[in-house]
Amino acid sequence: MSKNKKKHTLPNIPAETLLRLRLDGLWQNPNMPGQTVEQIESDLQTVVRGGKPDQIINVMLAAFGAAPAQAKTQLESVLPHWIARQNYLDALEALLHNDKFPAELRPIVEEWLTALGRSARVAAENRVSTFHSAYEVHDEWQTAVIVLWYSNRQRSRARGMNFLIDRNPPWYGALKEIMLLENKMPRQLKERYVDIWGQRGQTMTPIDAIEAKRLVITALTDSLARQIRLPDELILFREQFFEHILTLPDAADTPRFTVDDFRAASQTGQSAEEIARFEKKVGRRIVGDDGQEIFIDANLANKMMEWDRDFWDEEAEE
Repeated sequence: MSKNKKKHTLPNIPAETLLRLRLDGLWQNPNMPGQTVEQIESDLQTVVRGGKPDQIINVMLAAFGAAPAQAKTQLESVLPHWIARQNYLDALEALLHNDKFPAELRPIVEEWLTALGRSARVAAENRVSTFHSAYEVHDEWQTAVIVLWYSNRQRSRARGMNFLIDRNPPWYGALKEIMLLENKMPRQLKERYVDIWGQRGQTMTPIDAIEAKRLVITALTDSLARQIRLPDELILFREQFFEHILTLPDAADTPRFTVDDFRAASQTGQSAEEIARFEKKVGRRIVGDDGQEIFIDANLANKMMEWDRDFWDEEAEE
């Protein structure tokens, strides 16, 4: 009597999924920080064998983005040169040009390409920019910056971010708060958030993408230096910030600010919201003409703001 033999088949796992599992196994291993460059490269060479360059680079960048901070630091000194030796730079540039990886990794990839002699700036400029417009208004105490970007392919809708930068202590130029603007027609956003400043006696000035990024990034570096944590709303909507603002072109004096700097500024320091609540409920500090700090009681400060609003409302009615 013959026995029926069961046929065992292996699951058909896509090559990209299998590669990602193997890379995660390597780079999320707690023992990885103790490995040498040669060990890391040898393991990498083994797991990518047989893959296509664009497939390897795409999965590798995703796994790199998910790696622990210590592993990521170690990989940054290994991956660029390994990619160059494998002749994968063309694949890396193609992914950069076509936006085929998370926006938060773009600055890192641009740094790698620049370090290896490739023109990352050309690749970055060849992509279609989402930038619509930017505006700025300031006085001796605060600066407001609004950046708008297109939110659909037809460029009929836009979103944006409104940044408030405070120059009084303890901020000294740090980012105080931000607001993500809703998805509307660009004209509607401009009327609601830009033109309204004219009713307060202060007109917002149009600025280009380079100046907008310089103002915002300078505020973020000041937040990090002053040990004031970035506003919760910016942390929540960081993907939009990475994609539409961090990728804007730099001025010659724009401070260097990476995704890792953003993470550090998101995790350390005093809460921006706590400081703002203290100012609203207890009081705030300003710097007088003589350079000395002056404490203003919250009740008086809030009353002064009401008087200011009433004054401009009356001016607008006239």
